[in-house]
Amino acid sequence: MSNEQEAPNGECEVQTEQAAEKRVGCAHYKRRAKFVTPCCNKLYMCRYCHDENEEHYFNRKSVTELICTECDTRQKVQAECENCGVRFGKYTCLICNLFDDEDKRQYHCDGCGICRVGGRDRFFHCERCNMCLPVQLQRVGHRCVENVSRSNCPVCLEDIHTSRIPCHIPDCGHLLHRPCFEQLLHSGHYACPTCQTSMIDMSNLWNYLDSEVAATPMPPEYADYKATILCKDCHKLSTVKFHVVGLKCQHCGAYNTCQTNGFHKESSSSSSEAGDSSTSTSSSRSRSASGGAGGGGGETTTAGRGTEPSGETDLPRANPMDEPPQA
Repeated sequence: MSNEQEAPNGECEVQTEQAAEKRVGCAHYKRRAKFVTPCCNKLYMCRYCHDENEEHYFNRKSVTELICTECDTRQKVQAECENCGVRFGKYTCLICNLFDDEDKRQYHCDGCGICRVGGRDRFFHCERCNMCLPVQLQRVGHRCVENVSRSNCPVCLEDIHTSRIPCHIPDCGHLLHRPCFEQLLHSGHYACPTCQTSMIDMSNLWNYLDSEVAATPMPPEYADYKATILCKDCHKLSTVKFHVVGLKCQHCGAYNTCQTNGFHKESSSSSSEAGDSSTSTSSSRSRSASGGAGGGGGETTTAGRGTEPSGETDLPRANPMDEPPQA
């Protein structure tokens, strides 16, 4: 009986010790030091705790003093307590004033000027993009966008460079937070919010729209009309037959296109003038056709998903390629 009682007691003691260990630090970091914030002369475990409770932002690089949570000794910023000798964090960066006991494979990037997570061996710093990118992109190549991470996410408008949220890198090179990217996909928007280029492989949808165009002939009075379009994926101009379902790029086969002018009839000059005059009454219809077939990304997929019974199970998925978040 005594052995049976000791086991539960031992488990309780272990759980108590683990709970005490988990309480070290805050919800954002596991550390044994509090910052003395120079902006308001208060004590906070980290900059996120400060920003959640104050009406101003706090730069952790401006910290000059901290307090050890083990012995309450106030001291200058350093790796270990000068009084009790406890290390404030297993990972310590005195450039960023970052202390963290959790192993997130943190590393300091001199190019970015901040600490990132994920392992130095998995990322490289692109000088033109001015950010860390996965090493896969170094081998296969990527489209550089100068200082791309120094802008806000086009969806949530939050900072990207210093964000702790991973950022997705589509083929166009523009960044957006991965949760924002996934929300766009689930809501039916597959085009980059910045440049309107398709962010994922849309070949299945383009093939589906091909069959829709073939099964929906235009009325005879519109059968010979053509329109000049600009493809948002390959950025080339082409002249194609006008169709209400969508206008397909002749170069890459995408329906992610927009009209550059009204549609017209090429049989004769008089017919061409008649076609131009009808543009004013039909422009909204033609814009709806080009936008609905891929002009805005979202309307494209709404049309496709509305007629395909498979729904989200057959949605094309992008290969995860993320920028490492800040530590």
